[in-house]
Amino acid sequence: MRFLVKYKDFKNKEAKSASLDLLDTFLNEHLIGKFHGTAFECILVRFINHPPKTRKLKLKTLYKTIAEVEVAMDFTDSRKLNMKDFQTALLKVEEAINKVRSIESQPPADYHKEQLLDDYKASLTFIPKDLKELKAYAQKEKEITFHNRIKRADCFMYSRSINPQPLTKRLIGVRVDGPPNCLAPFDYIYSELFSHLLRRADIKLPGYDEIYVSIGETLEDAKQEIAIDEWCQYTYSAIDLTDYHLRDQEGKAQLVFDSICDGLRLIADFDHLEKAKIEKVIHFIQEKGTDIDLVYMFKQNKNYLAEIIYTIPKDHLTKAEYKLQLTDLRSNQSKVVPINFINTFWAPYSFGQLLIQKEEIVIKGRKSMRAEISRKADKLPNEYRFNISDIMNQDTIRKSPSHP
Repeated sequence: MRFLVKYKDFKNKEAKSASLDLLDTFLNEHLIGKFHGTAFECILVRFINHPPKTRKLKLKTLYKTIAEVEVAMDFTDSRKLNMKDFQTALLKVEEAINKVRSIESQPPADYHKEQLLDDYKASLTFIPKDLKELKAYAQKEKEITFHNRIKRADCFMYSRSINPQPLTKRLIGVRVDGPPNCLAPFDYIYSELFSHLLRRADIKLPGYDEIYVSIGETLEDAKQEIAIDEWCQYTYSAIDLTDYHLRDQEGKAQLVFDSICDGLRLIADFDHLEKAKIEKVIHFIQEKGTDIDLVYMFKQNKNYLAEIIYTIPKDHLTKAEYKLQLTDLRSNQSKVVPINFINTFWAPYSFGQLLIQKEEIVIKGRKSMRAEISRKADKLPNEYRFNISDIMNQDTIRKSPSHP
């Protein structure tokens, strides 16, 4: 169970306590890596100093996963480490653990209170004995917090692995979060490529719609990241940076690709994703590489197949060239005409609708204020029109892009 310890003084409006910050670290050192049910991911204990007489202490759920419990306590000194405040607050945590059961939650309320109390009481044997030991503990806080985050990530993945959730949301994208200014441009290229191909594979996710692959020099480094928002989820992998910097561009690209694959396979395991679809995409990229035509959008009638195609540029600062490929289904001939150079991030604003009309192919941009501002900033039109006869009378014949 993860603990979050907060402080609020209603008399002097202080919201920070040196002793409680250290208590947060201490509780998590001993409890964050242990599984205590799926009802709550975290217990937020908010210590209240000098509460108004008429104020009721809160007991509620935050974001569906956090149990918030307010506890009243008289503090000696919030600005400096204080042995009395640390020890008294630690003993008050038992009160908070007991109160969590009273929070209304959706069944099944899988909260292992007795096991949590046992683990909490076991942690009391490690309490610093005096102020000298407390200060010595504070000196190690950074190192302890590093390991706490690793245990938090491991416990979270374990919780997900034993409690499968329905796959309800379509994947929007995959993002690579690696060491700063290190993995470019391969982190961008593979983020775009996996995002596109996994969307095409109709990958579904349990409650979130983006996957963040945290790549560290070690797995422990990677696990310092964890999702705060519900719309994304982290997975983890490692890359040997010494080896990476010694390789040529092709070798570097391979190491980044392998790391992303490791991360995708990990999240597929602990979140019970559709492994066969993910492996099919991985195999496709292994075979085809990154320099391939991708279908952004398509439309088909009985005579024609119209596709907006593009190739991922070599870095995020370069605009992608988008093209229209038109296939006559009666003759199976395909012709291609350029559309425009557009940043891949803003492409959805230019490609809202693809229409096959009697004599024209029409591409219309999205109708929203944000889309209009984006197109105006890049001097892009609101729509594109192409005469079908003009396209098909070109000399160049092109094969359709392939997909897994």
